[in-house]
Amino acid sequence: MNVFERKILDFIQKEVLLSSGHRVLVACSGGLDSVALLLFLASIRERLRIEVAAAHVDHMLRGKESSDDGKFVLALCEKLGIPFFGGNVPVPFILNMEGGNMQDVCRTGRYAFFNEVMQAEGYDILATAHHAEDQLETVLMQLSKGSVPLGVPVSRPFAGGTVIRPFLPAMKEELLAYVEGQGAQFREDPSNDSDSYLRNRLRHHVAPFILSENPSAALNVAKMTIGLQEDEMLLDSLAKERFESIVTFTKDGLPTFALDLFRSMHTALQKRFIPLLLNYLYSGEIIPVEYNTALLNQLHHHLSASDGNVTVDLPKGYRFVREYGTVSIVKNEEVLSSSIQRLEKGEWTSWGDMLLYWDDANGHDGEIAEMMYFDLPDSNLPLYVRGREDGDRIMLPGMARPKRLSRLFIDEKIGAEKRRKLPVVTTAHGEVCAIPGVRYGIQFRKHKTERETYIFKMKEK
Repeated sequence: MNVFERKILDFIQKEVLLSSGHRVLVACSGGLDSVALLLFLASIRERLRIEVAAAHVDHMLRGKESSDDGKFVLALCEKLGIPFFGGNVPVPFILNMEGGNMQDVCRTGRYAFFNEVMQAEGYDILATAHHAEDQLETVLMQLSKGSVPLGVPVSRPFAGGTVIRPFLPAMKEELLAYVEGQGAQFREDPSNDSDSYLRNRLRHHVAPFILSENPSAALNVAKMTIGLQEDEMLLDSLAKERFESIVTFTKDGLPTFALDLFRSMHTALQKRFIPLLLNYLYSGEIIPVEYNTALLNQLHHHLSASDGNVTVDLPKGYRFVREYGTVSIVKNEEVLSSSIQRLEKGEWTSWGDMLLYWDDANGHDGEIAEMMYFDLPDSNLPLYVRGREDGDRIMLPGMARPKRLSRLFIDEKIGAEKRRKLPVVTTAHGEVCAIPGVRYGIQFRKHKTERETYIFKMKEK
């Protein structure tokens, strides 16, 4: 085993990328990097007790030339005695029919094929040939876009298995020397010479300057990104632990948490907590691009601020609500205030997430969230329920004048979100007499006397 092979094998063992029994699919374009990877893994397959195969995708961009790339990889696989899986992605047709970015279409189609092969053939590892200079270019691209310069990960989940990049500690010149030392050939893709793509411009004009200043720059970046990725994993796991410890869920499965518990976290964890919240909300779906950075920054701002109450519209009909020290995610619902319902005597009536009931005061059974006794003249019955309206007032015990509901809600620290859903119970003449769950008017008492002839009950559904 030569120095290059020993270095890559040490890296594989250090990062625990491969172990006995793994079935490895090598993404092989026929270019220098992927040919070097295929040769290397084929040479150590018996030592590591792994199976190796190759997958090649023709993007159909260069006619016969790209078709010949596949034939080249097939011939190499036959020489090495390993399985070959070839596929086509009609990129020109897709671009003509659907538009889009050519590199994105290529990558999406390519990885879809890799996924298909791994699932169908039982491979659990996909190996790609990214090396140190690729990592340098990726970091430069991320910096130019304002992203965190984490580079490509050493490994990540994919197709029920894992993508690995065992060549990250290697320079391209090492790959060339290795392939030449094996007496092997490789194919050249002329698109790599084009400056049409950002990666190629960085590769041709920026990376060479950096490497001329410090030949070890790419290797240093490769080491740095591994450290940053490890830090990121630790912070993500800590944020997840905090999320699980402070977030509770409503009966509808929507998250809620105390604001002071969020603020007790370090800022680094707070910024990771918010994507966890949204990922839970959208079941792991990718949030539309227009919401990404702007939405995350907006939510962090409102979670850090303490003035007033805040509501923020979220994608797909959800709302972020910060009220009186509590943060909740709610689903937009039809406003109930536009409807008026008659409360039939002796029958439970549904209002939002509550059930309301009134009847003669003949006792009660079962667990009731609230129960009050009241007396009203027959002319004021039956009772009705509706949503809050501007100008609503209620006469409370011990007060000389009716109190505005708006003032009452402020005093009781009832947030705007809850106000939308609260039932307002009125007499037959429209006089507000109760806000179940908040306060009851002068007609109601907690304990029955000879005067009260009716009972009022409220419970949650």
